[in-house]
Amino acid sequence: METSLTGAVQLWIPTALVCAAVAVAVRRRQRAPGLLRALAALACIAFLNAVTTWFLGLAQPGLDIEESCVSRTGSFDDTWNAAHYLESQRLFPLHAKCGATVDLVPAWVNPTIVVLLLLSGGCLCAAAFLTVRGFARRRVPGPTGARLPGTSA
Repeated sequence: METSLTGAVQLWIPTALVCAAVAVAVRRRQRAPGLLRALAALACIAFLNAVTTWFLGLAQPGLDIEESCVSRTGSFDDTWNAAHYLESQRLFPLHAKCGATVDLVPAWVNPTIVVLLLLSGGCLCAAAFLTVRGFARRRVPGPTGARLPGTSA
């Protein structure tokens, strides 16, 4: 039972709707610096896509690995699976191996998850840096006795 193209599209529809809602919310609120909001939105979108990709990879082998292996490749190595069973039970990296060489999880899933999570983390770090820099610029005190612009005596 593998995830078909239709199933993948149906799984990505909620992600696309949330991403569109984030983009619309960012566009409507332009009071804050545009780059800061754009980075925060991109981090959110990248994270949602990483989670969706993880679910797609998790759903690839189906519920019964042995049945999926036999239907797709025609063979299933019981002795290899008994020795390496815990590899297919980890949350990351995703694997569902039929033997030493055949993996039911596509090769693009794990690298895509890593790249999207790194992109999300980088965007969050950049947004945090811009936020701290903005606060620091607003709080720079003048020389002793000097008034800041916009303050009254």
